[in-house]
Formats: sequence, C-alpha cells, structure tokens
Amino acid sequence: MIKKAETKHDVIELIKTRWSPRSFSAKEITKEQILSLFEAASWAASAYNEQPWMFIYATKNESVLYNKILNTLSEWNRNWAKNAPVLILSACKLKFSHTDKENRTAFYDLGQAVNSLSLQAISMDLYIHQMSGFDNK
Repeated sequence: MIKKAETKHDVIELIKTRWSPRSFSAKEITKEQILSLFEAASWAASAYNEQPWMFIYATKNESVLYNKILNTLSEWNRNWAKNAPVLILSACKLKFSHTDKENRTAFYDLGQAVNSLSLQAISMDLYIHQMSGFDNK
C-alpha cells in the first residue's frame, strides 16, 4: 500500500512516501535486502565519523532471537509487530572510541543512521515502523 504525504512544499518522493504502518506482509525479506538497509545506515554522517550505532536484527525464520526482540516490546507494540518479517533493535555507544569521552551526539547520529535506513527501505518498497514502546532493561 503506497501512501503519499500532501506536503506544503516540494520534497523528494522518498520523503512523501515514507510512513509507519502497523500491518505487514508475511513476505520474507532477503538477506541482500537487509544488508542494503544496513549499508545505507553505515553512510550516515556522525561526529568524527564514529558511527556509534549498532543494530541487532532477526527474521521470523530466526525464531529464538526474533522472539527475544519481540518480547522487549510493550504489549501494544507486540500485538502488531509480531507479524513483521524482520525486527531490528538499534543502540549506540555513548563514548568516543578514540578518546573514551562522552559522545554527546551519539543519539543524534543514531537517528541519522536510522533515517538513512528508512529512506533506503522506502526506495526498495519496504516499510518500517519505528517504536519507542519497549523495555530497555
């Protein structure tokens, strides 16, 4: 299902077609597609090119890890996310590798990486839904 935002000003098609569905096709995502998403994320800008982000993912075929990720979600999110063919956790390192000092932009940099991943997904006709409802302990 393609939805298009009605923007007030001209923006690129990838932005117009980005949205966050809560229902997903059961169609599998290939390893190559997943690697393309992470390749896009790897090219995001970051302070000192630190790239402090990391991703943990599992497909439905990897049921043990998939269920571990799924079970970190709030009940509301679990109810619909259980149908997604892939679940991805994102995290970031809060200290710079080269100085061991606090990286105050780590979360911002992670956001840049996730945005690149999101736009890559849309370009591949894949849709993602970012969630904040999870147990981070």
